[in-house]
Amino acid sequence: MEHFLATVRETVNPATQPVGVNLVRDISLIEGLKIKMRGTRLAICQQIAYSRMYSWSTWTDAETGHCAIGAACTGMIQTPQRIEDGSVNTGVYQENRQAAAAMQQMMPRVEHGVAGVLTYPLVRSFKEIAPDLVVLYVNSAQAMRFVQAFLYHQGGEFVMKSSGDAGVCSQAVAQVALTGEPTIEIPCMGDRRFALAQDHEMIVGIPFAWLTRTAEGLLATHKAGIRYPIPFQIPSECQLPPEYITSGQDAALS
Repeated sequence: MEHFLATVRETVNPATQPVGVNLVRDISLIEGLKIKMRGTRLAICQQIAYSRMYSWSTWTDAETGHCAIGAACTGMIQTPQRIEDGSVNTGVYQENRQAAAAMQQMMPRVEHGVAGVLTYPLVRSFKEIAPDLVVLYVNSAQAMRFVQAFLYHQGGEFVMKSSGDAGVCSQAVAQVALTGEPTIEIPCMGDRRFALAQDHEMIVGIPFAWLTRTAEGLLATHKAGIRYPIPFQIPSECQLPPEYITSGQDAALS
């Protein structure tokens, strides 16, 4: 993880911390851990916000997971009927119950039985456990660099899926946990309103098993000249107004 963190800082340098996420099924795994926020009702996106922005560790379970959609996506609760049948989205994200249910049926959800969700800044990982996955918030140019890193060894193309809702909990956490493949997603309304996601930000989800190969891809493409920030080509003899352009007479004054 140290190599991954060092490489991300060197090549991408996101504005906020990479976050480790664990979907904990055995509660004994967190016994004795010093968790900063525990017993507070939080949505998944808020947990990740505290970890990436404040460097705080957080824990929620079925009792304290505040957003039912996020709690269902991460397996802390059974999916409530109002979510599964689309009632929660009807007239909001979709025009009718059928369309809303179709969207919910496609939403990635981890099998129920997760005792709780643990988040923490990756730089302050717990020695006792490795993260299941890592979540980063980046701008679009930085997201491009991660796509290039993901494809460095295998080529092909990177496919991004989104429903415009439940961005980080469904795609960046649940989908990564289910498939073992990285994702890139757009933050949802809740993430923006309640967890400080900014207009320019995108979400990158990376399974733990991909950290080394992602670092390799970032570093190799960086060394090949694909750099962030993207260097602009600044023209020589730019088109200034004539009065602004130095002349031979100006040079003689030096």
